[in-house]
Amino acid sequence: GNTCFMNSIIQCLSNTQALTTYFLRNSYVAEINRDNPLGCQGQLAEEWAQLVKSLWQGQSHVVAPRDLKGVLGRFAPQFSGFQQHDSQELLA
Repeated sequence: GNTCFMNSIIQCLSNTQALTTYFLRNSYVAEINRDNPLGCQGQLAEEWAQLVKSLWQGQSHVVAPRDLKGVLGRFAPQFSGFQQHDSQELLA
């Protein structure tokens, strides 16, 4: 499939030190708004946190962001398949 747009964003965001530290320290948990009907009920933040922890604290040298892609596809259906996208579309 075509997920290079997502992988490039993962690499950029996960190498943003302040953001990664925020998720590694679980600081994000207190700010999740699970009641917002327009949001993701914290699911996207939780999956991002798991991915960041796998990348920076995990024992594996290979990480497959399948769960993140699945959550992303549920809340933004345009990303549910394997169509080509630009990286900025994912961030928008």
